[in-house]
Amino acid sequence: MMNPFARRGVHATPSENRTKTINLQPYINIHFRMNKTVISLCLTVFFVQATLADPGSTLHSTMQEPIDRGELPGLIYIIADGDKILDEQYLGMAGGTGSKEMSPDALFWIASQSKPFAGVAVMMLVEEGKLSLDEPVTSYLPELKGLMVRSLKKESFQVLEKAVKPVTLRHLLSHTSGMTFLGGVQEQTGKIDQLSLVNSIYVSAITPLLFEPGERYEYSNQGINIAAAIVERVSGMSYETFLQKRIFDPLEMSSATFFPDGKQLSKLILPCTVKAGKMEEIPIGYLQYPLNDRNRRHAEAGGGIFCTPRDLLKFYRMIAAKGICRNRRIISEESVRQMGEAQTGIYPGSRNGLGWAVGDSYMGHGGALGSDTKIYPKSGLIVMYIVQGDFPKQHETFKLFEQTVRQLYGLE
Repeated sequence: MMNPFARRGVHATPSENRTKTINLQPYINIHFRMNKTVISLCLTVFFVQATLADPGSTLHSTMQEPIDRGELPGLIYIIADGDKILDEQYLGMAGGTGSKEMSPDALFWIASQSKPFAGVAVMMLVEEGKLSLDEPVTSYLPELKGLMVRSLKKESFQVLEKAVKPVTLRHLLSHTSGMTFLGGVQEQTGKIDQLSLVNSIYVSAITPLLFEPGERYEYSNQGINIAAAIVERVSGMSYETFLQKRIFDPLEMSSATFFPDGKQLSKLILPCTVKAGKMEEIPIGYLQYPLNDRNRRHAEAGGGIFCTPRDLLKFYRMIAAKGICRNRRIISEESVRQMGEAQTGIYPGSRNGLGWAVGDSYMGHGGALGSDTKIYPKSGLIVMYIVQGDFPKQHETFKLFEQTVRQLYGLE
């Protein structure tokens, strides 16, 4: 009779066959462990395939968790390409009272996501030969002649010297002009909408630069506002009107405004924070109220725009399409390339284009209270994330979103 283990290279003599009992348990265990490994691998492959087949459900469940834990009232995200929306979710509530749900027509303060609009406005006039990125800004705003640089500051005094280098539009849009974050009265009150762009010129004329233009990087709302003031001066239109005619209307961004009123205000996502373990609604600290007051408030280029998510997506889609929207050219491909090119690579800790934040694989911008949109040119994807408020784990939630999206969509 053939030995059943001969195939495994185990040979037994006839006497051993008659007298020795063979223990099968080790072989059974090996077989079980092998089958368990195979089953585990199959399940892993199944779940990976399921995730790839429906990344939306994975992202949805991941981002619902912090809302369920009470870490924030709600959030919005959109994943899109040039043709379609791949994933769009309006999760949770649009305020701390729980009376208003997130919805596609929700209006939000895009804050510093306003800055890329200033970049586009400037580049439109550059294309028309009306502006130059490297011309001293005094060619357009002679009021800024004689700018001073703060060389020393103490509690009771400061030392000023005349600036050696001129400020240019390239400096303004890339935050290397030396201008302060806010100017004059804005800096004292923290309200960014207190000054008209015209008055911002005069405030900047008497506010010392923090350093010589082009010397280093310092994030500056005031620099963006001066760029917008140049758009006003050269175009002969208010900045608000320029954006309306040249960007908002052509892109059909009907919700975009500096002054939300009426029905728009009823759709506004109300910022929240957590106090004593409870969710509380808070005002937008950088802005004056009421938001529809055109007498006290002014169109602020560095962070004043309100918009719905889908309307904002139209702007980013136009940039992702290299300046084209519905077969109409809004801005040149070369201008898009320059805006997305790092202007501040020599300065540690900064990666800014012309009005845009840029990385190795993206161009986009974030905004105060927790919004962020990025274009990934290589894949053509646009990733938008919107939270409105100040929450203890806000940064961690955004990082979780970014990491999950990168894994699901293979973004670098």
